[in-house]
Amino acid sequence: RCHSGLAGKLCARSAAGSMRDALSLLDQAIAHGSGKVEEAQVREMLGSVDLDQLFSILDALLAGDAAALLRIADDMTARSLSFDAALQEMASLFTRLQIAQLAPRAIADDMPERSRVLELATALDPEFVQLAYQIAVHGRQELPLAPDEQAGFIMTLLRLHAFRPLLDGAAGTHPA
Repeated sequence: RCHSGLAGKLCARSAAGSMRDALSLLDQAIAHGSGKVEEAQVREMLGSVDLDQLFSILDALLAGDAAALLRIADDMTARSLSFDAALQEMASLFTRLQIAQLAPRAIADDMPERSRVLELATALDPEFVQLAYQIAVHGRQELPLAPDEQAGFIMTLLRLHAFRPLLDGAAGTHPA
């Protein structure tokens, strides 16, 4: 029995449009969860990134903390999480942030992370969210070209860091 709509969405997204693959993933999730299909165990099974990690990335960007970005990437490597899926989820989060910025009434009241998304939408410039979306999408496309996926992911995070807006309004270069 599926207890989370997000678990089903994760299986569907991972199946990439193939009904046979989706059913196979659902069977695996049922077996993995001893009959229960819950978001956390499906994420673990698929190597998916949870929103807390993405929010940590955005917090590190807002703080201008490149070292924290590297620690997050190392943690994801240690947990064998998919960098491709992480960048896909990140682009999806930037989409939700932009919607919250430009059409906040379109954000569902029952969205689990609604308050956090609205908070970040206020903290980030709309122009940066557009650029960040492009960086995440292009970073995902560049993963196969990188020396390895971790290096490609790290460079994408550092690109986000390099192009983040100054929060104090000061001119010049970004602090390290």
